[in-house]
Amino acid sequence: MIGRFQPFHKGHAHLIDRALRLCNKLIIGIGSSNTIDKDNPFSYEKRLEMVTRFIENEKLQHRIEKIVPIPDVPNDDEWLKLTIKNAGKFDVALGNNDWVNGIFKERGIGIIEFPFYKRHLLEGTKIRELMQAGKPWRDRVPSIISKIIVGI
Repeated sequence: MIGRFQPFHKGHAHLIDRALRLCNKLIIGIGSSNTIDKDNPFSYEKRLEMVTRFIENEKLQHRIEKIVPIPDVPNDDEWLKLTIKNAGKFDVALGNNDWVNGIFKERGIGIIEFPFYKRHLLEGTKIRELMQAGKPWRDRVPSIISKIIVGI
């Protein structure tokens, strides 16, 4: 499962729950791990902390194989090679990012797509806009994540 987690929100929590209903172990890739900009304001380290703390809080450590960085690279083939190198062996990719799924599909890697969960509320861009505007956003992220973000 690959996500940018900018920030980790309840839609990501839902996706992890759905994924763990289908598989014994989950590898989580943190996408755009080498990028910090307007669309990616949280560093890889902060996002790793968010994902790790959520997993610990939900007591899912025994179900998460590992969490790995997935950096942005300009070439799809190079991105895939690096993703496989960092993630190691996996049976299927889980998620709903069209670009990521397209790369996997074109190379014959199985995909399980899930519909977005409450996308009108749980979208990273919208949550970041609420944060920047000083509007309520905390109900859109797990409480453990809210504490991390407020502490930044």
